[in-house]
Amino acid sequence: MNYIKSYCRITQRHVLLNGAVLFETNGESFVMNDFLSAVYEHFNMDYRRFYKMDALSKLGFLASELVLGEADRELPKEDMAIILFNRSSSLEADAKFQATIQDKDNFYPSPSEFVYTLPNIVTGEIAIRNKIFGETAFYVSSDFQSEIFCNVIDQSIRFAGMNSVIAGWTEVDPFASSLNCLMTLCKQESGNDSPHPRNIPLVPDAVANIF
Repeated sequence: MNYIKSYCRITQRHVLLNGAVLFETNGESFVMNDFLSAVYEHFNMDYRRFYKMDALSKLGFLASELVLGEADRELPKEDMAIILFNRSSSLEADAKFQATIQDKDNFYPSPSEFVYTLPNIVTGEIAIRNKIFGETAFYVSSDFQSEIFCNVIDQSIRFAGMNSVIAGWTEVDPFASSLNCLMTLCKQESGNDSPHPRNIPLVPDAVANIF
């Protein structure tokens, strides 16, 4: 049976870990990168690459840091996968890169913006940070579908030989100035194991309930 061992929800107003609110704003106007930086600083994270990332990578990074908790970042993880979904792909980075192309005062587009114009860059950032060598995938879908979410994770564990999966919905819409994230750490437990009471079965209804 596959279980969600921990989960993180990040919205424009708060950060929750396993259902508990750990950070929330005081109602001021929302500025996406300021909010993401505030979350990073609130949890005293220390990773030099963070401020170079686009908003999508920052969002995925923050949520993955929280679900992994005290995991050893230097231990190679060949049996861990990363599977992410969203609706807007890398739209935030695409828009910034497009702006550099259209800048008549700067003929050459920005390489630092171009590097993030693929949604799966966030999976690479998480993999590099945590030495994850299992499969990685990023799916673009019109909306969050808990059944597909569960099926893809199950296939990764069952057929790709993964023991655990970081999986989530990481949505950043720059035009609506909004973000929405559910990040989970899913693991397989054999029938002989006694699941921890906090574990959530990886089934569509349970996943929909925490989204």
